[in-house]
Amino acid sequence: MKLCLVIPDGVGIRNFLFTEFVDRLLDSGQVVAWHALPESSVASVARRWPGVRWERLPDYREAPGERLLRNAKTYSQIYWRQPRDQARVMLSFRRPTGSLRRQAFEHASRWLGRAMGSRQGTLALHRAHGALVERRPYFPAFAVFLERERPDVVFCTHQRASRAVPAMLAARRLGIPTATFVFSWDNLPKGRMAVHADHFLVWSDHMREELLGFHPEVDAEAVHVVGTPQFEPYFDEDRLLSREAFAASVGLDPARRIVCFSGDDRNTSPADDRYLEDLARAVAQLPEAGRPQLLFRRCPTDWSDRYDRVLQAYPDIAVCDPLWLHGERDWTQVVPTAEDAGLLANVVHHCDLVINFASTMALDFAIVGKPAVYVDYDPPGVPFDGWTSEAIYRLPHFSTVHDLDPVHWARSPGEIASVVSHALAFPDDRREAREEWVSTIATRPLDQASRRCADALARIASGGVQPGASPAARHRASAGPAR
Repeated sequence: MKLCLVIPDGVGIRNFLFTEFVDRLLDSGQVVAWHALPESSVASVARRWPGVRWERLPDYREAPGERLLRNAKTYSQIYWRQPRDQARVMLSFRRPTGSLRRQAFEHASRWLGRAMGSRQGTLALHRAHGALVERRPYFPAFAVFLERERPDVVFCTHQRASRAVPAMLAARRLGIPTATFVFSWDNLPKGRMAVHADHFLVWSDHMREELLGFHPEVDAEAVHVVGTPQFEPYFDEDRLLSREAFAASVGLDPARRIVCFSGDDRNTSPADDRYLEDLARAVAQLPEAGRPQLLFRRCPTDWSDRYDRVLQAYPDIAVCDPLWLHGERDWTQVVPTAEDAGLLANVVHHCDLVINFASTMALDFAIVGKPAVYVDYDPPGVPFDGWTSEAIYRLPHFSTVHDLDPVHWARSPGEIASVVSHALAFPDDRREAREEWVSTIATRPLDQASRRCADALARIASGGVQPGASPAARHRASAGPAR
């Protein structure tokens, strides 16, 4: 088997290059990494996989018309598929901001999406977007590369990046089977589907139903439930330090309990510094004998200085920054490292509790049997740009959280101390709910996801695509020969 692995950005390597996924692919054939990583990061990533051949994606710049249609598809899906109350939340999530020109563009996308807010309208936008991309001057370079390589399957490491759209369209034009991976548990309800493919690899049966519900143009047989490799490092004992060694590395006492505050990106949680301050103030009021220590880990794509004043005011907070490579200050150009995968595994294993605002880290801690606290209030004086904590937690992907109640909630600063104390004193509280939540979101066994991903791609490569059996086959039948 010859696999073309499309890596459209730094985030795209997180799930697949620091697990056994590539090893399994190399055992069965060739791997070509077709990437858009920053030049400063390629050498360090490529060094880990000497058997992989690295090739740069052709130059690409999304034109305004392409972006308009891509954004309109998202709005169309929101107006068509979301219940009215959730649609309002999602539209608030995408409220136009920035310059007048940018706001006007976003309003135009929203207007077009609303006008096309139906199944047929969404499909029409999807077809128009693909046709426009294929007419762009950059498109032939993608087709030429694939004509030369002729891989058995083209696999995009996540579905969010517009950078990968021409690569996937060129492959489908040439009759090469394509597949992509849904990056996160919240992506489908938010309409984050830039990349369409013949096959989709998803986390769970729950995500499979979401995908088929939001994208009825996708064949059910083309959705493969594989789990997600991002949790595999938690089961790799070679990555784990002793509690004593980990505590020493971050300047903490291994005999005392550790509470992790995990930051979110600034757009999702503009009040994170206030939440950290409220947590530090609450913990300082607890009896010294049982007072936990605080460990702060920021979001890898947050370069702001907003936490500095809190860390200066509370010097006892230990800091454990992600070991990601920062090129340009753009989230697509930030590259994770194998070292950080190990660091995060140790944070999750050795901290006794995580607290944050709506972060996926609650799921990470649940995987290793640890409790989590979600803060759910709006600090005064913080500009939320139309957001509120109530709106955030009404986003569709939180339905499983509300149904199963696997986390503790701090609804005000005054509740933090008691909620944290309770969660630490009774770590088994909500254990069954946490386990059910994990099973709902990610297919078990969690440490076998790379194997299932590689096996799925091998089946796709060996089986090919039968005419009329997939959206790609129908596309090729109607589009004529490749240019």
